[in-house]
Amino acid sequence: MENEQYKINNLKDASNWDMWKFQIKAIMNVAEIFDVVTGKSKKPILAKIGNETEDEARKRHSVDSSIWKRADNKTQKCIVTSLDDQPLQYIMNCDTANGMWNKLLSVYKQMSDTSITIVQQKFYRYTMDPKDNIAGHILKLKNLSRQLKQLGKPISESMLITKMLIAISTSTVHGIQ
Repeated sequence: MENEQYKINNLKDASNWDMWKFQIKAIMNVAEIFDVVTGKSKKPILAKIGNETEDEARKRHSVDSSIWKRADNKTQKCIVTSLDDQPLQYIMNCDTANGMWNKLLSVYKQMSDTSITIVQQKFYRYTMDPKDNIAGHILKLKNLSRQLKQLGKPISESMLITKMLIAISTSTVHGIQ
């Protein structure tokens, strides 16, 4: 990963959380460090295995810890260099990549729940703007549908079409064509 360059947009706020999370997961998977961020790869603890002597256990632990620390540092770099200032503030007190990841998950999960409610309200309250043509109207509803899908709350195709038709017929009644 050191020599490879990946271009993703920095995490700004909840608006690009899902896209950022998808991209950063893919990058970490390629670099084989995603297990560090999820906590599946844990910091090694000093313990004897089988007939190991204390000395052998310490040596093995030292090697394992060094490998884990390099992976954790690489993962932290991946996270930290892909955040804008605001998200960076959330993780500044975290010591591990797993701690950073869990903090971001908790912050943006909460914001995501709020975002879902806001976007659903926009979708269900949507009425066609008198200045819009049909194509603009359809585009706005498709964008709301896409946002809901990204938030994990997809709108069915039939519901989207129904909403488009209702909004068009309502606007026609009010003199919009």
